[in-house]
Amino acid sequence: MLAITEWELQRILLDIHDGPVQHMYAALSQLDLLETALERSSSTDPEVLLRKDRIRTLLEDGLAEVRSFIGASRAPEFEHRPLRQLLDELLLQHEHLTDTRIALQADDDLPAADLPVRIALYRILQEALSNAYRHGGASRVEVSLRAVKDAPHPRLRLEIVDNGAGFDTTNAPGESHFGLRGMRDRVEMVGGAFALASTPGEGTCVRVEVDIL
Repeated sequence: MLAITEWELQRILLDIHDGPVQHMYAALSQLDLLETALERSSSTDPEVLLRKDRIRTLLEDGLAEVRSFIGASRAPEFEHRPLRQLLDELLLQHEHLTDTRIALQADDDLPAADLPVRIALYRILQEALSNAYRHGGASRVEVSLRAVKDAPHPRLRLEIVDNGAGFDTTNAPGESHFGLRGMRDRVEMVGGAFALASTPGEGTCVRVEVDIL
């Protein structure tokens, strides 16, 4: 199921790239023509020029945000790469884009995880990092990936702890606002357990445990 969901995500990303993104590029091209026409007509109406500049800023900012989303969401060849390698690359990418300091602790002898588990843990870590940066303003994140030693079946534990603003979990915005529902759903799809702890001013901790399928 998760592999199918990931395929659907990639199809949606392609549709966004071939549809709305191209329309935004076309709108910027039309705006270039409008600016040229205004220059030729020597129009100096400050209100017109201000609105024109605002339109360009909105289009360029929107395009940059959509392209960033597409780039971050592209599938990193889940089928052919081990979990540790996938997560290492994601952490390096996040550090580069956000200047967030990330400390990773991982067992050297992690058991191999099947495709659905690799997809789920990658996307959960990706969402948790995004939340820590965008909503929590975190400057440091600690990530640990461990094998659960006392579990009856081979099991992995992923924990993400940030030093961000935190929030009151009893009075938080809808789960969809922070992508929490998506994280919970991904864990449920692989039969795992999801836990969230957060306190205003003290950061947030996301913990996931999954059996290795």
